[in-house]
Amino acid sequence: MTGGRTSPQFTPGEYRADAVVHGLGLVAGPVFGLWLVLSAAAGGATTGVVLALAVYALAMVGMLAGSAAYNMARRPALKEWLRRLDHAGIYVAIAGTYTPLLLRLPTTMLVAVALTVVWAVAGLGIGLKLLAPRRFERLGLALYVGLGWIGLPLVPTLSGRLHSDAGLLIAVGCLIYTAGVGPYLLERLRYHNVVWHAMVLVAAACHGMAMWAEFVTAP
Repeated sequence: MTGGRTSPQFTPGEYRADAVVHGLGLVAGPVFGLWLVLSAAAGGATTGVVLALAVYALAMVGMLAGSAAYNMARRPALKEWLRRLDHAGIYVAIAGTYTPLLLRLPTTMLVAVALTVVWAVAGLGIGLKLLAPRRFERLGLALYVGLGWIGLPLVPTLSGRLHSDAGLLIAVGCLIYTAGVGPYLLERLRYHNVVWHAMVLVAAACHGMAMWAEFVTAP
């Protein structure tokens, strides 16, 4: 959840608006994540499901916290390090979202391979952002989008197994994430950073509601 490839400077109004968006995420994210995990456990979810949802919740909160720290920081040296964590956190969040959904399926070789590929691609992206910051930016962006839609070949397998609302919300969230690439790249447009972060927050909310529909409403 970041706002630009070269850490551009923003107006005071943009910083304030961005702080509001991140503040909402930092309040809602941990509260919802904890509520989701506890509700699933209280509803009789297996230990594996509860742990998978905990991975998802921690991944999402980590992404939101990393983004807030990076975008609100002012010291250049600190900001540069936080930028790496912010960018890497997006891969963790995407893989963390896939984890409980894939583990929801019957254990098969396809599911095992899919889970391995998801985290392998995420690991590649994380390494890229941590070890080679500001290099291979286009590759990193392609990995974000590719990882987000990597589950497309699994649609036939997922169809009929996930709650209908969950499937729809996951698709809507992915579309919003993908559409957010537009404002992410429009660095000369005022408030582009705020728009991007707001879209990420809305997409994350869609995926959170999908988790609720799948693991709490219809366990």
